[in-house]
Amino acid sequence: MTALVEVENLVKHYPIRSGIVFKHDVGAVKAVDGISFELAAGETFAIVGESGCGKSTTARCVLRLIEPTSGTVRFDGEDITAAGTARLRELRREMQMIFQDPFASLNPRMTVRGILREPFRIHGLEEDGKVEDLLEMVGLLPEHASRYPHEFSGGQRQRVGIARAIALNPKLIVCDEPVSALDVSIRAQVLNLLEDLQKQLGLTYLFIAHDLSVVRHIANRVAVMYLGTMVETAATDDLFERPSHPYTQALISAVPVPDPNRERSRRRILVSGDVPSPVNPPSGCRFRTRCPKFANELSEAERQRCVDEPPALVDRGEGHPTACHYSEARTLV
Repeated sequence: MTALVEVENLVKHYPIRSGIVFKHDVGAVKAVDGISFELAAGETFAIVGESGCGKSTTARCVLRLIEPTSGTVRFDGEDITAAGTARLRELRREMQMIFQDPFASLNPRMTVRGILREPFRIHGLEEDGKVEDLLEMVGLLPEHASRYPHEFSGGQRQRVGIARAIALNPKLIVCDEPVSALDVSIRAQVLNLLEDLQKQLGLTYLFIAHDLSVVRHIANRVAVMYLGTMVETAATDDLFERPSHPYTQALISAVPVPDPNRERSRRRILVSGDVPSPVNPPSGCRFRTRCPKFANELSEAERQRCVDEPPALVDRGEGHPTACHYSEARTLV
């Protein structure tokens, strides 16, 4: 498949400044620290990880809602990190975003009709009665156009947000945890809606999440992030059936299964300690301070390699890239 989005060595550091009159940099928060990936046209590529790992920052850098510190983002073959303001406005028609909090992302002073008309107004396009069509596409009624956001439930508000995102028929939609603020009973409905729209409109999704059960339902490929870097990428089924990185294994082993007998007999892979500060991440492998393999399975020489040498994200024989010197595919019961 043709790559719609190509990200190469993306970095986003937030400077830490000190001083009252003459401010100077004393450090940096390394939110995203040199990641690369491709997103094929028509697929759903998910980025998962703990809170603070840099996945939402990555999504916003891809759209240039925040400026990357360095690196390259190509959209449909064009380097958008070098695009000027006028060109970036044109590209906004092709790239849209669904936000995590549907209430905060909608203007409370505007009706749904005004909200859905706004993209057409900004880009100088005729709306031509498309508001009612958009509402129908996301499972809402035409009469909902005259209501305000506070008159809807959380799931309905997110449907309005989805309608706004697809209004200009974009190629790429970044979904930043679009169901995490919704009730469990509503999540499946919204995910099914996103899948239906993808098939109907040929959309490409960059899907940000921390809920692995959601990712398994919707994604074609998954990347696992830890402390600003990617530690494993794979096709969804391969990642869940044969995870190779100790961090991925720990995440998957923590997901409950509905069968009580299986749940009691499952092997748990536990991660100890807190996530290190992104201001001063550990040397070598960033996960080593919490890694159960590092603590319990490696020799002293092997541990020293983890301390000294950052592992590259490459295929070490498991069939997909893993950033671990001693990765080992495991089937988690």
